[in-house]
Amino acid sequence: MFPYYFWLLVYIGVIFSISGFFIKKSISSFDEFTVANRSLGFTFTFFTYFSTWISGATIVGLAGMTFKWGIYQYWVIGVAYIMGALAAPIFLTRIRHLKVYTIGDFFALRFPKYEKLIRIMVSSSIVFRNVTIVGAQFSTIAFFISLSFSINFYLALSITAIFITSYTALSGMWGSAGTDVIQGLFQLIGLPLLLIFVIKYAGGLDNIFDFYDKIGGGQYLDIFGISGKVKEVLFFLVAPGLFFLMEDQATWQRINSAKSAKVAFWGYLAPVGAAMIWILFPSYIGVFSKTIFPGFTAFPVALVDFILSLPQAATIIILLAIISAAVSTCNTYLLASGLSLTQDIYKKILRKNASEKELVFVISLFIVVVGLCSLGASILIYDIFELYILGAFIAGSILAVPYLLTWFSKSMNSLGIISGMIGGGASFFLLVYEFGLTYGYAMAVSLLVNLACTHIFHLLAAPPDKLDVAKTYYFSDKFKDIKNLP
Repeated sequence: MFPYYFWLLVYIGVIFSISGFFIKKSISSFDEFTVANRSLGFTFTFFTYFSTWISGATIVGLAGMTFKWGIYQYWVIGVAYIMGALAAPIFLTRIRHLKVYTIGDFFALRFPKYEKLIRIMVSSSIVFRNVTIVGAQFSTIAFFISLSFSINFYLALSITAIFITSYTALSGMWGSAGTDVIQGLFQLIGLPLLLIFVIKYAGGLDNIFDFYDKIGGGQYLDIFGISGKVKEVLFFLVAPGLFFLMEDQATWQRINSAKSAKVAFWGYLAPVGAAMIWILFPSYIGVFSKTIFPGFTAFPVALVDFILSLPQAATIIILLAIISAAVSTCNTYLLASGLSLTQDIYKKILRKNASEKELVFVISLFIVVVGLCSLGASILIYDIFELYILGAFIAGSILAVPYLLTWFSKSMNSLGIISGMIGGGASFFLLVYEFGLTYGYAMAVSLLVNLACTHIFHLLAAPPDKLDVAKTYYFSDKFKDIKNLP
């Protein structure tokens, strides 16, 4: 059989071929490049969500957490899908009805007086979050490639960044959607396959249960963990859960890429359910692996060694599943970052009369810039899962409260929103880096600070214009004919 690197090269060739097929279509207009001219069907929409949400960093990081602390760590990621499922019937049809490109556009509708400043703050928060996600995926891919092929980690990291950034910058949403179908299929097959081999090499389920009984670790197999952990799971729904109730720029982009409201809704909700089930695989892979290497502390290294010890066909499928998961997540968030920077900063502030061709060039350039920043982040922060979740906690601290107030408050004004963003972001950094709080507790406190700042400072400025309020207010006449379920 061909060596592993041959199949990796085949995979790269397939991704570039699919991307190349869509280049001409993508660069024909800004709409085609960013939202596929609002024409994606259910299959494309499903896979572009599913393959993004099961990221490489999620697979490795979540398996490592359950290996250390038990299966209940599933909820650290699971809350994202719970909140996403709640967000769909509440917000999705209204988001699509707004017909805006970005979350920054959404805020600008409501707060036009300081639109430019708000766009910059929103876009910066979103891009910062995305840089940490992309950086974590770069590290995941480089980690697997460096161990699998015995090459320098930083060389693998650089090659990874160049590969993913280049094909995303060339083919936009069409390339992302097209490649995500292939990558999603690898994930659908590869993760269950890895779990099957873990159970087999652990001696079967009975042997796994016996192992945990002997070490007095039955709580490791309890989805809600030991006594008191239910409260911790509920806490996850707040921090980072509230950020995922807001969703992110990548989700907004896909909502607007779907060809109809029904495709947008069900093409979102179906992969939420599928992803929530599929992340159980890395969760159980981690906790079951303790039976195979109970004394091993460097779980990611042990996992790679285990995968490489399997029959070659299985190894290839599993490696490509993990790499595909990371690649798909990278191209999604690189594209979302490029759109946010182009729409909110370049088009709305710097070059209001920019041509379609110019905007396509600029978004491609921004994708490259964000790719370089993500590469830098992956070098600075080595812990893959820490890098992955950091951005969600920071962006949530800054944006979650203002986002909900923009939907549900009639009295909130620009000064209140800006003050809340500054207060939430500043308090998070202070609590984490000066007082040593965990990300979760720091975000929870920062949300309260954010809420307090918005309500105190909004009293110092005039009430918002009623016409501006009606543009985004959840219960306004603008949305009276919009159903929550299309």
